[in-house]
Amino acid sequence: MTEVFLNLTEVFLILTEVFLNLTEVFLILTEVFLNLTEVFLNLTEVVLNLTEVFLILTEGFLNLTAVFLILTAVFLILAEGFLNLTEVFLNLTEVFLILTEGFLNLTAVFLILTAVFLILAEGFLNLTEVFLILTEVFLNLTEVFLNLTEVFLNLAEVFLILTEVFLNLTEVFLTLNEAFPCFFLSCKVNVRVKLAKTGHGPHSTTLVVFVLFGCYLCCSM
Repeated sequence: MTEVFLNLTEVFLILTEVFLNLTEVFLILTEVFLNLTEVFLNLTEVVLNLTEVFLILTEGFLNLTAVFLILTAVFLILAEGFLNLTEVFLNLTEVFLILTEGFLNLTAVFLILTAVFLILAEGFLNLTEVFLILTEVFLNLTEVFLNLTEVFLNLAEVFLILTEVFLNLTEVFLTLNEAFPCFFLSCKVNVRVKLAKTGHGPHSTTLVVFVLFGCYLCCSM
């Protein structure tokens, strides 16, 4: 019986070592996820900075467009006063309108790129949130494995204590049997007679436990 308990204790210790190794792996994975999260946050910051630059450029192009429109209006007013210069001013106006259209197209492109960067930034934030949730799950699993390890260690300690108690009881019983052989033989006969009268078998586990416990108490006193 003692060998079985020792084998169980060794198995529990091996399982404990396995759980500790798994805990170390989970901690390493958690560190990797935290590093990835930091990288995604840095990328998000870069995207936001680029978005701010594109917004500033867009505002500049809109201001240039307003300036070109104002100049176009000025040229139209001057064209009304100077008929000879009307054709020149109209050609310049056409050129400015083409440039304005190009700037508006560039503005639309920048707005589309800004929307794309915002969508990517939102995706990165969602991925960051997912990694944080996974990190929390791994930490909870690590805590559960540590608790299980503590339980297995406590069970191993209990088995060792029970083994020691059984060994002490066996030693006490053997000592008393050597010291008082006649007393134990007469007790054994009386117990068999009593069990035969009550209808129980000669190998009652409860009786053996009570006898051993009584012997242990007597020796302790």
